[in-house]
Amino acid sequence: MPYTKRVAHYGSPKDLIEYILDEKNDGEKVEIASSINCNVETAYSEFIRTQRRFDMQGNRVAYHAIQSFSPDDNITPEQANEIGKRLCEELYPNYQCVISTHTDRGHLHNHICINAINLDGTKLDDRLGNEKEGLYGLSNTSDKIAAEYGCYIMPQRKFSKIKNKDYYYQYKEQTWKEKIREDVEDIIMKCSTLEEFLNELSILGYEIKRGKNIAVKITGMKKFARLGTINSKYSEHELYKYFKGQNDLKLLSIKTNKTEFNTKLFEKTNESKIAIEKSQLATEGKVYNEYQKTKYQEVKRYYELKKRLEYLDMYNITSFEDIDTNIENIRLEIKNRNKEMKKNKDDINKIIELTEKAQDYIRLYKIYEYAMYYKSLDENYSMPTEVEIFLKLQEELKISSVDEAKKLIKNTREERIKINQLKKEILDFQRELNHLDTIKEERLTDSGLFIHNIKFGGNHIDYKKSDDENFCINLPYTKEKIYIPKRYTAYNEKYQYYTLFLVDDKQYEVYGENDKKIGNITGTELDKYVMERKKDIDKMYSKN
Repeated sequence: MPYTKRVAHYGSPKDLIEYILDEKNDGEKVEIASSINCNVETAYSEFIRTQRRFDMQGNRVAYHAIQSFSPDDNITPEQANEIGKRLCEELYPNYQCVISTHTDRGHLHNHICINAINLDGTKLDDRLGNEKEGLYGLSNTSDKIAAEYGCYIMPQRKFSKIKNKDYYYQYKEQTWKEKIREDVEDIIMKCSTLEEFLNELSILGYEIKRGKNIAVKITGMKKFARLGTINSKYSEHELYKYFKGQNDLKLLSIKTNKTEFNTKLFEKTNESKIAIEKSQLATEGKVYNEYQKTKYQEVKRYYELKKRLEYLDMYNITSFEDIDTNIENIRLEIKNRNKEMKKNKDDINKIIELTEKAQDYIRLYKIYEYAMYYKSLDENYSMPTEVEIFLKLQEELKISSVDEAKKLIKNTREERIKINQLKKEILDFQRELNHLDTIKEERLTDSGLFIHNIKFGGNHIDYKKSDDENFCINLPYTKEKIYIPKRYTAYNEKYQYYTLFLVDDKQYEVYGENDKKIGNITGTELDKYVMERKKDIDKMYSKN
């Protein structure tokens, strides 16, 4: 952002016009000068004529505006003058202005002389409250125009005053979208697969949530944000398209053999594969937007079905008992890794926090450089809050350069990869568990031995009272609870609910609010009991 300043000029506009056209006072006129509503050569006489015409009162005869560009702003003197002229045309369209561009002092800067009264006889309103003619209008308009020429513009952020003046978290709250965009753009070009892309985000400290949409979370965020909301080109659909070339999709053949146990799943997978291949042939060379959406969903479904087949083959599952055994083994693996994560939680958080702060140091360095440069031009320049944050990070990290910050990030990469590997293992096991749970639910449903219409969310499980073999479940719509073997519950990851399977005529113990047994109930009666309570609650809400 160009540094801007404006002061009132008293006495005669002649002194100011001569100064800006000959700042060195050596008799050499500047080569680049322009004007609006007057001529550069006769500006003084035209200024005086306008002032006399309207009998202008007061000793403020003109205004001197300065617009200084950083040496890092890659613009020519001609472009600098053009920016200054456009600034006057937008802010002072009816005022007489002279714009002079100087190339000395190691940086480009414009001096602008503005007549205190315009061609309609109205004096310039320089109060801060005036959005156009006030100082804020000068700064904001200068930034807007300069940005079009590639000049760096400092972000406009607001910070609330706090006692300890630690503004870092406020900075994080305001910049997480900006950071995600920067990180995604930097990482995506280096990755060849979606998994690699998500792994690299994890290594930077992002929490990743996979589901219908890919969502991420990092310091400063109160909840997960979908990548597709930040930019539509980062949606799961677009990312799959980018990495997999979905328009040229070639489905891999089903390598799993059909068995007595996997017959139904095998047939579903094969039907999905055939449907996609036939529709691709029918639409070859044509574009149907609605078809592409449907195709995407079907391809996704196909890979989910295919993955389940592969799990059955991978774990040599040929019975319900095999499914249940593998589910218990995977739960144990997840539990062990979560223990390791919990055990090293402080070290993990410290590494991630250190890396994030080093990255923010690098991001804030540019603001610091520009601010220090503007301070060298004007000792009264008010430093942005980001400079205070930058200096505090520098002190905390004990570094003094961007190179040191990059080295710090590099030195923690191995640890971050290990952390990410642990997270990835938990996530992969969780996916396997979800697939096996889905197969388990289908098997229990198809068996005909159970009723299966009691469904509940994870919030109905009392984990403190559950153990490795049993879930303590708060029955939906009631205040009672039962203990049920985990092997007779299945989790549906797609819809995010558990299904409780009950043997019709088996007796189940029911407990009240104080964990006192209040009786026995069969599976069929329990199902009816829960549904009756649901009806009672529905009636109660309908009356209200």
